[in-house]
Amino acid sequence: MASVIPPPPPSEDDGTRTYSGDHDDDSRPHSPYNNARMHNGDVFSDDEPTEVDESAYSSYYGYTFLAPGDMRCFCRPTRATGMKDLGIRTGQWFVVNKDQILSGLNAAIINIPENIAFAVLAGIHPTICLQSSWIMALIAGLLGGRPGTISGTTGAIAVVASTLITEQGVGYLFFAVMLAGMIQLIFGILRLGKVIRIIPYPVIVGFANATGISIAIAMVNFFREHTALQGTSEIEQVIAERVPTRALLEAASPLSFGISMTPITNNMPWLSADVLICMGSEAALALLVCLMLPKLTMLIPSSLVGLIMATIGEYAVVRPLGYRTDTIKDLAIVDGIVPIPVFFSDIYELPSFSWETLRLIYVTAFGIASIALMESFMTISIVDRITHSDGNYNREALAQGLAQLLSGALGGMGGSAKIGQTIINVRNGGVTRLAGVICALFLVVIIYGAPAIVENIPIGGLIGVMLYVCLNTVNWNSIVCILSTAFPQCLRNKLNFHSKIARTDVFVMVMMIGVTLYVDLAVAVAGGVAISLIAYTWESGLHLRVEREVTEEEDMVTYNISGPLFFGSVKPLEEMIPNDMLVNEPTNVMIVLEETEVFDWSGMVALKELHERLIQLQKAVKFSYITHTSKRIMEKSSRMWEDVHFMDAEDIEMDDDMVIVDDEEM
Repeated sequence: MASVIPPPPPSEDDGTRTYSGDHDDDSRPHSPYNNARMHNGDVFSDDEPTEVDESAYSSYYGYTFLAPGDMRCFCRPTRATGMKDLGIRTGQWFVVNKDQILSGLNAAIINIPENIAFAVLAGIHPTICLQSSWIMALIAGLLGGRPGTISGTTGAIAVVASTLITEQGVGYLFFAVMLAGMIQLIFGILRLGKVIRIIPYPVIVGFANATGISIAIAMVNFFREHTALQGTSEIEQVIAERVPTRALLEAASPLSFGISMTPITNNMPWLSADVLICMGSEAALALLVCLMLPKLTMLIPSSLVGLIMATIGEYAVVRPLGYRTDTIKDLAIVDGIVPIPVFFSDIYELPSFSWETLRLIYVTAFGIASIALMESFMTISIVDRITHSDGNYNREALAQGLAQLLSGALGGMGGSAKIGQTIINVRNGGVTRLAGVICALFLVVIIYGAPAIVENIPIGGLIGVMLYVCLNTVNWNSIVCILSTAFPQCLRNKLNFHSKIARTDVFVMVMMIGVTLYVDLAVAVAGGVAISLIAYTWESGLHLRVEREVTEEEDMVTYNISGPLFFGSVKPLEEMIPNDMLVNEPTNVMIVLEETEVFDWSGMVALKELHERLIQLQKAVKFSYITHTSKRIMEKSSRMWEDVHFMDAEDIEMDDDMVIVDDEEM
């Protein structure tokens, strides 16, 4: 699907912003609507054209859509001159931010079935997940490091929390979530967001693919028979009787084997054939609208229209024919609990503050914190690639940590950035903070004020929209890369598959999907990063080269070493310069290091041992052309090199009969 996202402005944290075209004193582009532009809060005169003027705006962005920005959405507020002026400005603000508002509404609606599914997965009342979603969306939307991100409860965190809830109770969950929030705040305060640098692209792609697949698998539950889940005891009974899991580790471990696959593996009976046909038809209708409407217009989010069309189909076609499918109110009661601190609430039974409580929750807390950080960072990374802009990872960690802390304190399960909904939100044009805040506010309205807004939406329509989310979450180009790598060259040429990548990258992507579905996201990311780093270390060690040159008089030999010299290349260096070869070398030996970099202690020890081997063979050894970076590292351990002769470039006699690398790049 073609992206509607414009090329971005400079990073949000960049203090110097420069835009082409006219701009106001706030250095922000005007709205694409001439009659709706707000220049320092003033409304332009009536004789200005009312049609869309794309010249100034499109000259930078190329689209008549808002670019990634903050809550103000490029409108600088000033004092209104009267009620008429205030009304005009309000109308103009809604016109400019229509995409943000509709995208936020759409994200709020499709949050409902996701939260119900995650509640069943974790074994808690849906209200707790809904409570978490609006708190996470509001705080992260206002303060996070990536405008346009939608945050809330996620399936990975539900899996982590399920074991603690089953073994200790929901009261311990709140303490674990608050501790996880503190860990994330510390992570942000220490500015450790740069850790995203070591997460390779195959891990990020594997995470996105696993998320899309897990969302699709979660939708299978809605095609099985169920009862309305109105209380925690009923959900716990469903979990205990119908969702078998197997703990991988000891008690209080957040890992449960295969829990993401339980919608397929459980023993719940399927719905009747006629209901399945009706639900499948509604899902297909919603999915078709989501796929086709963007080709016609982008004025309204296609997923929102898909829900409307599925609802019309339910009440205008299905029920008049004498059939009926479930709606949201048939699945769970959408209501809210007054958000007061759990310490003062008599609804939940909380444990006491003690070391024993900390011992029981710390593993789950670290699991929630690590998964929340990884999900949020990888979601930001994907959106950065879509919008070609940069998010602030440290700020996101702080905002997510604060949201996590408040979520636990107010009776929520916590959460993180939601990759599927974020991608849909961004593709619908919701690229400012307003979209995330609107999502939170609509959730509050739905939960506490008007649940009837969503209670009559058929489950089939929601399934279709969630499948659309899955299609946009999965990186389909990675599937082509996997197939290209798996096929032999003759078959690739026949099928015109020319997207082969390293087999290690393919293995990491496939491993990420399997481990995420069957074990845990944190384990999958840790394993993916470890495998990628090991593969990179191995490959980098093979890039070391040694060239041997001997003078015509055969009185001097030169070894020109090129490539990285670190722990991964020490063994190849020893194999390239064995003792058997050194025995028969001339008396004078020069080691040229112009094209190599010494990265660690292992590399220094390898050079020192090479020097000692040559000295033992009574050779005169000299090192030359050491790079500036290597010299700085080696100077810090100068004692190691006291008996080693290093030559500067000007000390070397350049002989025409001997090949020595030039010093131009020094």
